[in-house]
Amino acid sequence: MRSRAARALSPELLAERALAIIDADGLEALTMRRLAADVGVKAPSLYNHVANKDELIDGALRVMRAEFRLPSPAPEHWKPLLVAIFIEYRRVLAAHPNMIPLAGRRLPGESQSGLVYLTSQGFTTEESVEIWQSLLALTVGFSMFSSGQADTDTRELPAPLHERAAHWRDETFVLALVNLLAPYDPGAGDSPVAFRGEPVQ
Repeated sequence: MRSRAARALSPELLAERALAIIDADGLEALTMRRLAADVGVKAPSLYNHVANKDELIDGALRVMRAEFRLPSPAPEHWKPLLVAIFIEYRRVLAAHPNMIPLAGRRLPGESQSGLVYLTSQGFTTEESVEIWQSLLALTVGFSMFSSGQADTDTRELPAPLHERAAHWRDETFVLALVNLLAPYDPGAGDSPVAFRGEPVQ
């Protein structure tokens, strides 16, 4: 007869516990053995509920993204709506900094609704991808620096610059979002990006 702990297991519970382990000790700490010990069963029991570690990570990511909340009512115009979306995404990433490397990971069955939304607003495919990738890169990069996942050494700067550059403020992030979107206008023709060099290999 299975133990009470084994009977209580579910993919949802395992995903929640996987996220808790990642939050506490990082992605590398999540193993089937560690998770099994956390929920009080032997590792083989987990495979009745999840196929492998990748599926666990997908579950943890789904739990994290379920924390995403937009203001109600949501902004109707595309620019303030995208600003609100990425401010909220940064808030969620700040609560789970060890998940930042997975911020752009697409889950099975997940639609690229942001890109579809941009095309519905009149942007071309090229413009939509350009805007979405830029917003994602800005949000992930800012989240990495503000959480300490990445570092800039400001010790050699004059004191006022060192003190200011050591802090990644929310206002700076919002300003960067607004400035990034400012040149874009659906249906205006060419992308506002002035320089298009050779792609980075």
